[in-house]
Amino acid sequence: MANPRSAAPSNRTKGLAAVPPFEYRVLTRAGFGPARRTLKAGAVPVADRIFGTGFETEGDPGQDDLGYFRSLGRTDDERLAAWVEEQLDPNLPDPDLAQRLAAHPGSFATLSESLAQAFATRRCGGFSSYVRPHREVERAAFTRAVYSRRQLFELMADFWHNHFNVFAGLNDDTYVSWASWDRDVIRAHAFGNFYSLLHASARHPAMLRYLDNYVNRAGGINENYARELVELHTLGAEHYLGVSDPTLVEPLAQNPYTALNDPDLTDPFLGNIADPARQFAAFYVDDDVYSAAESLTGWRYDRDTGSCGTGAFLTDNAQHSGSIRKAFLSRGVTIIPSDLPAEPEGRLILKLAAFHPATATYIARKLCRRLIADEPPEAVVQAAAATFFSQRKSPNQIAHTLRTILLSDAFKDPALWGSKIKRPFEHVASAMRAAGCVHTFREDDSTSGDFLNVYHGTGQRLFFWRPPDGYPDRKEHWLGSSGLVQAWRSIDWLLDRNAGDAATRVMRVLDLTLDNLPGDPTPRQLVEFWCNWILGYTPDGGWTGPEGTPVGSAPTSLGAATLQFMTQQGYGAGNNDRNPWPADEPILRANLGVNSGGFDWYQRLRALVALVLASPEFTQR
Repeated sequence: MANPRSAAPSNRTKGLAAVPPFEYRVLTRAGFGPARRTLKAGAVPVADRIFGTGFETEGDPGQDDLGYFRSLGRTDDERLAAWVEEQLDPNLPDPDLAQRLAAHPGSFATLSESLAQAFATRRCGGFSSYVRPHREVERAAFTRAVYSRRQLFELMADFWHNHFNVFAGLNDDTYVSWASWDRDVIRAHAFGNFYSLLHASARHPAMLRYLDNYVNRAGGINENYARELVELHTLGAEHYLGVSDPTLVEPLAQNPYTALNDPDLTDPFLGNIADPARQFAAFYVDDDVYSAAESLTGWRYDRDTGSCGTGAFLTDNAQHSGSIRKAFLSRGVTIIPSDLPAEPEGRLILKLAAFHPATATYIARKLCRRLIADEPPEAVVQAAAATFFSQRKSPNQIAHTLRTILLSDAFKDPALWGSKIKRPFEHVASAMRAAGCVHTFREDDSTSGDFLNVYHGTGQRLFFWRPPDGYPDRKEHWLGSSGLVQAWRSIDWLLDRNAGDAATRVMRVLDLTLDNLPGDPTPRQLVEFWCNWILGYTPDGGWTGPEGTPVGSAPTSLGAATLQFMTQQGYGAGNNDRNPWPADEPILRANLGVNSGGFDWYQRLRALVALVLASPEFTQR
């Protein structure tokens, strides 16, 4: 591909062109960006109205996401409400994704294997056998992000994988159980009840092994899981008071467990934890972590090395600290009696943590950070926390909370646009959706494997973050040149893969150009089309200005940089990579797919798309 080294215009200080339209912001924040695959029949090509608002398509979710969103109502609020309800519908049809997965059954075989099947057939089978579930889930994650209609669900699957982070590559047990972890824990509860999600995660071999709770035993306490349970999974470090005396911790105004009508919390044997007269702490301290670790002793999974095991959850009461009375979030007052078996005692700890108001605030803040801004407005955090807390026993607790966030004024506020950037996974997946990717990422496919080898250099290999806190979700972590450059290299690799073969090329850049630009387009029209197509809008005055505008006088930095590259003008004698071409001189359609004669238009065209996909405008969230 032609070297786009001079894409950044010299001596220019212009910022981003504008805030993109509402539908673009919604689809980028609450999913992996709009899919721009085909132009609906009857739409007006951008070459006929360069300074218009974009493509006007309606009603077909299989074609243009922006047009489909606009078809859902008369106002932005109506459209957003309809889209959110559609996205939260568990029965939303997803035919494109289903067809892609079904077309390659051998590449996604482990996605439907039970945990017992995976252990029995793969755990003792050597590296290539037990690593297979992770390889398939990793490839399926890209295929789902790019092609699934359930964009909010896929975004939340990624969110919960990071919230309940497990390093898949820890050992054979985490590798072999990965399809079950993804399917039975993360995806089964992504829109559901948080306690159910927490409970499923705590009992799964992937988590038991990763945070060492499978060796936590009476007389040999391992607090790894218990600490992350409260610090990362439930109350959060923002509610941690260190080694403070638990009896001095500020109490909650009222017992948060009173109205739940939960049998575990009203059992007389437990002294009726839900008694309104009981006081519970507003924060947690180290003593609470130690008590939780004691309560969670004896939690195991079947890992019989003789038979390879089944991965099934089990408890060993002989290794449980059942003779000790314990205090947890109760300001040092013992509330858990002795002689309680391992399973119900551990379950009680999980409920006390999951149903605590601090957990509601912590989870709400993380969701708002993912969907709105690194520092979301406190009003939306508190509104989301109130929903999360009031819906603690609802089977759709998470969905209710997401609805509160997505319909909030903060989510719709254009002033908050750009306060986040896309992490590498979002950046690359959204680029595929924007620029016509047609490849199914799968096992037993050299293109998929070669792509992942490049993508892994971005610093966000899926399910491979070693610490338990998950990949960072703040802008500053991803602003380093390494991750940005490697994400761009991944996109550039996709644009080049089999580019000359119409049957096998990964990205349909040439096809989209020819389908949507009639006649022989000029460099200016190519830039206007692709900026509009990828970014979803054209600013007032266009990206490059009307016909005749000098290349260096384009009204936007992105338009100036990309038009300069396409025309190879203004670099000075001897600095051009290719022969110069006037901005408004037509290029023969037949030459757009050809690299010859000193112009190499096909390389320039793909590099143009790569430049727009690497622009600050595209990387914003």
